[in-house]
Amino acid sequence: MRITQECGYAIRMMVMIANLPEDEVIDAATISEKQNIPSRFTVKILRKLVLSELIRSRKGAGGGYSLNRPASEITMKDIVEVIDGQIAVMKCIGDESVCNYPDKTSCSVHHIMVEINEQIVDKLESITLEKLK
Repeated sequence: MRITQECGYAIRMMVMIANLPEDEVIDAATISEKQNIPSRFTVKILRKLVLSELIRSRKGAGGGYSLNRPASEITMKDIVEVIDGQIAVMKCIGDESVCNYPDKTSCSVHHIMVEINEQIVDKLESITLEKLK
């Protein structure tokens, strides 16, 4: 599992949005400029974050983006899964059908990797945007 550059951008963008004063919004161009992220990439990421309902958008003059719920309720896991999908350190954790091991129940590698995966998920769930502000 590798967190993509897109996901890294999304986390930085979410922290920036979380740091806005209450009832304020920020436009995509400002996010792109201040975070040094290409504007087309910024818009693509923002669209995913809006569709996932982590942020909301306000259209028109004075429009922009803001959090859809409190920063204390949005975790790094939420953001990672929106951008990069299910967290799985090995393919067989997310989809056991890709495993060609004859007896899946006795695979010691699978069991330890599931444990490692759970630790990663737990850690990402424990880090909220509030903690990153």
